[in-house]
Amino acid sequence: MEKLHWNLNDLFLSDKDFLQEMDQVKKEVEKLQHEDIQITDQKTLLYWLDKKWSLKERANTLRVYAFLRYYEDVDNQARKQSRDIVEVVDEETEKIDEMILSLGKEEVLEEMKKEKAYQKYYFSIERLFRMQEHLVKTKDQDQFKKNQKRITQLLTEYYQLLRDMEFPTLEIDGRVITLTPSNCQKYLSARDRETRKKAFFCVSEAYQEKAEKYAKILNEIKSLRLENAHLEGYPTLLEKELFVENLKPDMMDTLIQLVHENLPVIQKYFGLKAQTLGVLDPHLYDLSVPLDDPISKKYTIEEAIQIVREALKSLGEKYLNVVDTLLDKCMKTDKMKNQVIHFSWHVYSFTNFEGTYMDLKILAYELGHMVQSYLSHQEQPYLYENSTVFVGEIAPLVNEILLNRYLYQIAETKEEKRFYFSKAIENYFSSIFKQTLYTELELYLDSHPDFDAESLSTEYEKLTKKYYGSQVLYDESTFTEWTFHTRLYSWNYDDYRSATGLLMASAVVHNYVDQKSLKEEDYIHFLSAGSSKYSSELLKMIQIDWDQPENIDRGFEILKQAVHEFEKV
Repeated sequence: MEKLHWNLNDLFLSDKDFLQEMDQVKKEVEKLQHEDIQITDQKTLLYWLDKKWSLKERANTLRVYAFLRYYEDVDNQARKQSRDIVEVVDEETEKIDEMILSLGKEEVLEEMKKEKAYQKYYFSIERLFRMQEHLVKTKDQDQFKKNQKRITQLLTEYYQLLRDMEFPTLEIDGRVITLTPSNCQKYLSARDRETRKKAFFCVSEAYQEKAEKYAKILNEIKSLRLENAHLEGYPTLLEKELFVENLKPDMMDTLIQLVHENLPVIQKYFGLKAQTLGVLDPHLYDLSVPLDDPISKKYTIEEAIQIVREALKSLGEKYLNVVDTLLDKCMKTDKMKNQVIHFSWHVYSFTNFEGTYMDLKILAYELGHMVQSYLSHQEQPYLYENSTVFVGEIAPLVNEILLNRYLYQIAETKEEKRFYFSKAIENYFSSIFKQTLYTELELYLDSHPDFDAESLSTEYEKLTKKYYGSQVLYDESTFTEWTFHTRLYSWNYDDYRSATGLLMASAVVHNYVDQKSLKEEDYIHFLSAGSSKYSSELLKMIQIDWDQPENIDRGFEILKQAVHEFEKV
């Protein structure tokens, strides 16, 4: 296999230059450790702000270079060195933040308004003061750290439980199959109905046996997280998660309401899928079967790039010019057997490419991240060059939607057309509907402390029946699926980001491509804005306002059209 090489000249010309910069940054950090940070006037305030962000940017550049060099040569030691220096810089520059906070919000912000040189720092300082009220008080820091340590221990227990799961054996065509966590999905989505039914009950019953252990772990994690949220000054876990990006709590109510209103659309698809599979009495285990048997196309990387370029033409010439620049300079593909590595970072992207539909999808998706990074890095200072978390998935998901549309348009058979629309529709279910279901479950957990496996399964049953509808038959053992939904354990309210990301991307496609109400320059401006504003303000650049549910609901038009087209073929 040809060795992978990046063009990293924009970062450092050689490892020697990298190491020299590493030494220089270390010396400056050591100097900072012994400096008495005093801010007495505008001049010294600007000096320390420049110092802080210069060091953070240089440390980040070291990290990016080292990370990319690691994928050229896993024995390269630069990665660990760069990670260490980033942590040290972050720790030392926190002292500058503490000094700024000690001066008081009104005094600092009023002084900053007087000088143009402060303009780029104003939003970051305003945000710093906004978060000040949620800093853990000194007297509570030990308890906060103790809780965090215990959460980490509980997560380790949870993941160990998952790894150690033992399933009953499965007999298929006279062969005895031992199910494992790594191979069970193959049988759960088998084309043969009896196989997937047996696998479904084997897996469900195994998790059901350990449901109490899972519930106990989840209950303690939730209580510890809530205690830490209180120590940070937040009344609930939800408000903590939304406060960071300045999102209103009622945004969650809007999401749930819109999803409920559109449940008939996805439930209609379930009925159509059952007809396609020839199943008259669909159970939940029937809905996991992919409709991809007829599709076995393979693409060269050149063909894939051409397809993606054609699919993204509707985003405009400037967008495509950036795509070409990035493909030429910052995109690398490799065939790494038995590994799945895909990432886009700091306009660089790496992907395994085997020429499948999934590789096409990943190529389009990663290019979305890369273009947004490229444009924001050009237009924003370092402190704002990365997108906010809440809006960060819109650009790559817009590309995914457009790719599927294009593949449908050039499909030569009904089977291909049906495949592409089924993929799009099922992505809507897994990303919007299913993640909203889990968000509702998490809201239930937070409002019902001391839950157990039985009460949690009962609530999950109610939600499952609401989302899948009356066309599906339900089996008792299906309602412990919450046991292996890892986001419930490892993140706070992360599911809503998946749901809102695809919904907002769909609204962009509807407004930009279908209705032409969103202009090219507005979309490019949004991609170039990084995190220079709060998420709600960034979204208004692309006609998305969570205070006006009707413009969010436009995102479902893409799903409705896909279901309509699927029904036709």
